Amino acid sequence: MRQADDKRHTAAFLVAALALAGCLAAGCGGASSAFQFLLGNPYPFVGGTDDGTTAPGVTGRQTGTTTGTTTTGFTDPCSEPQNRKFVRISMRNQSSDYVHYFLVLIAYVNSDEYPEGAVCETDRALYTSFGYTSIAAGQSVAFGNYCVVGPALYYFHRNGQFQLAGGATGRRLASAIGPAQGATPTYDAFFTSSGATVPVPDLILFHNPGSGQGQALKISRNVSDPCAGEIVVGGDPACQQDAFYYVDETDRLAGSTALGVGSGRRVPGDIQGTGCECLGVSVPFQILAPSGQRAQGAACNTFFRGGRIDYVFLREDTDPPFPQLVWRVTDATGARAHDFDPRSDISQ
Repeated sequence: MRQADDKRHTAAFLVAALALAGCLAAGCGGASSAFQFLLGNPYPFVGGTDDGTTAPGVTGRQTGTTTGTTTTGFTDPCSEPQNRKFVRISMRNQSSDYVHYFLVLIAYVNSDEYPEGAVCETDRALYTSFGYTSIAAGQSVAFGNYCVVGPALYYFHRNGQFQLAGGATGRRLASAIGPAQGATPTYDAFFTSSGATVPVPDLILFHNPGSGQGQALKISRNVSDPCAGEIVVGGDPACQQDAFYYVDETDRLAGSTALGVGSGRRVPGDIQGTGCECLGVSVPFQILAPSGQRAQGAACNTFFRGGRIDYVFLREDTDPPFPQLVWRVTDATGARAHDFDPRSDISQ
């Protein structure tokens, strides 16, 4: 159940979660949330280049080797240098299955509504040229289990498509990654080994809205109308919403002989660095760290302006389980804030 007196209050779950996560970090930075349904083709930008100007191109030093003074206050995004307006993201698959993932990046325009939003008003074009969709102040639209409110921008990777139109089986994957080749991982065609340089969001969320190609895979129940201006009932908890799946080459759910039917689905609690996984609270996202935060002492669910995120998908159906999407995070200096969960046995 979620209460809401009007459309703004229906987004209170996301607002409260962000506030909690920000305060659990070393300082209370954060923002509220807002994004809307995809309109048009959002993919004019081709990722995977490594020009060395927008984010660290390497995976960084070991945790704790950062130098300099760490501050946690908010910095006006309009005063940020160009390299800190991006984050570099890489994704790879080390499982023997295809992975179909649903990635949403949400960024808030710095404004009276979002006084700690990550986006300078004059940088909207930077985001829309990448593929973010802009939402005007006061607009409110449902996306899956969430109600989101402008002014903001969002990027829904490849509209959740498994394969691009006209692609041969196992090729030209959109929001999917092919199986590892033995011990050699397969990198995402967009978020390559070099990493795609992405205008920095406030939130990173893996969530299947239950529409388009994701509809057939959806298992969890969404709130029927998360933007209704009344008491809203229904839907599974935020930490149990569908995030990504193991599938075969025809995009059918791949089960597990170890864990049984339905085990091809993964949820935010299976993702390293979500509040669900590392804070024990219903915060299914990963959150932009306060402007002055550095790697040393960073909260477990934060990433950084000007930094880098390396994601790795696994398939280890163990009981008890450990995160099956793990991350390694560095800050703008290249210092490592978070390393892959040690149970994943990933060293590179």
